[in-house]
Amino acid sequence: MRNMLGNLRGALSQFDWTVLWSPYYALLLIGLYVLYAFITEKIRRPDEAETTLAQKFMMLAALFVYYIGFGSPLDVLAHITFSAHMLQMVFVYMVAPPLLMLAIPGWAFKRLFGVPYLGKALRFFTLPLIALVVFNSLFTFYHMPFIFDYVLTNYTVHRLFHGTLIFLSMTMWYPIIAPVNEEDSLSDLKKMVYIVANGVLLTPACAFMIFSQSFQYDAYQDPATFAKVLAYCLPNNDVSGLNMERLFGTTKDLLEDQRFGGVLMKLGQELVYGIFFGLTFFTWVRRSKSTAVDEGMSFSPKAD
Repeated sequence: MRNMLGNLRGALSQFDWTVLWSPYYALLLIGLYVLYAFITEKIRRPDEAETTLAQKFMMLAALFVYYIGFGSPLDVLAHITFSAHMLQMVFVYMVAPPLLMLAIPGWAFKRLFGVPYLGKALRFFTLPLIALVVFNSLFTFYHMPFIFDYVLTNYTVHRLFHGTLIFLSMTMWYPIIAPVNEEDSLSDLKKMVYIVANGVLLTPACAFMIFSQSFQYDAYQDPATFAKVLAYCLPNNDVSGLNMERLFGTTKDLLEDQRFGGVLMKLGQELVYGIFFGLTFFTWVRRSKSTAVDEGMSFSPKAD
C-alpha cells in the first residue's frame, strides 16, 4: 500500500496544478450555485416554500462532491488507475445525486414537470421501474470492456456518456427522495424494495470486476490507448512533457487494481444505499406507530 501511494504521488507530481485542480470546473460549479440561489430566491413565488439552510448546505455538498469527482486529482488518477476510476464513480453517481435531489425544492420540480414535452420526458424517466432499469443497465454496459475502452478513447462520447449517466443517476434517486409529495408513488416499503433492487442490479458489474481471472480494460494496459486516454486530461491533448513509462507503470498489479475497484464500487454503493434504507425504514416505523395511535392502538403496556 505504501509503495502504491508513493507511485500515485510520483505520478501526480508530473501534472500542473491547473490540471490537478481544475479552476474552470470550479468556476462552472460556482456558477451553478449562483444560478441555484437566483432561482430559489428571486424566481420563487410567495406561495412557494423558501429554501431551507439544510437545502443550501446540501447543494454546496453536492457541488463539492462533483468537484472531487471531476475537478480534483481524483479525475486525473481515474485516467491512470482503474480503482481510482471506480472511486470516482461512487462519488459522482452514488453520493452527489441524492444530495442534489435533496437540495432542489419541490416547487422547482413541479415547474419542470409542467413544461410541455420536457415534463413528459421527466415523468417517464422518473417512473420507478424505468429509472431503476435504465440507470443500472447503462452503468453496467459502460463497464463492459469493449464499451468502456471505446468511451474513454472518444472525448465527445465520453462527455456525453457521463452527462447522460449524471441525468439518469438523478432520475434513479428521484423515487427514493421524492421531492414532490404528489409525485411520490412509492410507499416506504416499496422504497426499501427499490433500494435493495438497485443494489442487486449493480452486483453483476461489480462481480465481473472482482472475480475476473484477467484484467479486462485496454485503457489501462495498452500503452497507446493509455496515452490517448490520459491526453484528454491535458491542454491541447499534449502528453509530450510526461514520463509516460513511469505513469504507465503506476499500477504494478492490474488485476488486483481491477478487483479493488470492484470492491470499492460495491462497498460505496452498499454504504450509501444502506443509509437511505435505514432512513426509510425508521420513517416507515414512525408512520406505522402514528397510524396505530390515530386508530386508538397503544404501544405502551397497560397496568392490570
